[in-house]
Amino acid sequence: MIGTIAGRELRGGLLTPLLWVLLGAGQVVLAWVFLKVIEDFSGLGADERVASLSQELSLNLFGIAAVVAMLAAPLIAVRMLSAEFRDGSFDLLGAAPVHLYSVVLGKFLGIAVLLTPVCLLPALNLALLAGTADLDWGLIAAATLGLWLAALLFGAVGLYAASLSAQPGTAVLAAFSILLLFSVIGRAQDLTSTGLSLFGWLAWNEHLFWFLLGAVRVSDLAYFLMFTGVFLTLTHRRLANRRLS
Repeated sequence: MIGTIAGRELRGGLLTPLLWVLLGAGQVVLAWVFLKVIEDFSGLGADERVASLSQELSLNLFGIAAVVAMLAAPLIAVRMLSAEFRDGSFDLLGAAPVHLYSVVLGKFLGIAVLLTPVCLLPALNLALLAGTADLDWGLIAAATLGLWLAALLFGAVGLYAASLSAQPGTAVLAAFSILLLFSVIGRAQDLTSTGLSLFGWLAWNEHLFWFLLGAVRVSDLAYFLMFTGVFLTLTHRRLANRRLS
């Protein structure tokens, strides 16, 4: 049943222009950043370069792609719940003898598959340099993994926000508010006297940064998996309350 629901959401996502517009716009931005980094790096002397080309491309390309994924995830997610609440199609699914965890996981799997091309765009751009530049493909693989995990978190947040309202606009605003909070909360650690604080740990970008440096740490993996699970659990609870009401 999970696969059936995921396939339905995947087909619906591919038939709507939203995903293709996001991919096209994202590629235009990434291509510009890619060429800009190459131009700037080529203009520096060997003694002026503070990081390798792989590092510069990783921090810039994957960082921009993370912002694109953060913007795309809520827009994709609201179609799966908020729009169904509004037109009444979810009531039919909610009344069916289907476990709610299958519904949540199926829709989340659909979001994950739809967001995967966004996460692969930076690596595809870097593939153009294969054979012409000495790139650290291990670092690029780590950055791709981190970006994909971040996108899964964004998708889970978007799905939870979509479960809160039958108005897609309200749901998108709620998702962006949550993601913005998790983006800037790390700045609050500047107000503390210690270098490491709870605020810094809660920020998703602080954990993604290590992936972009090529370091795959268990703590960062645990962060993304844990908060993705938390928001999926909240979504399940919200849908369960809706079914009871």
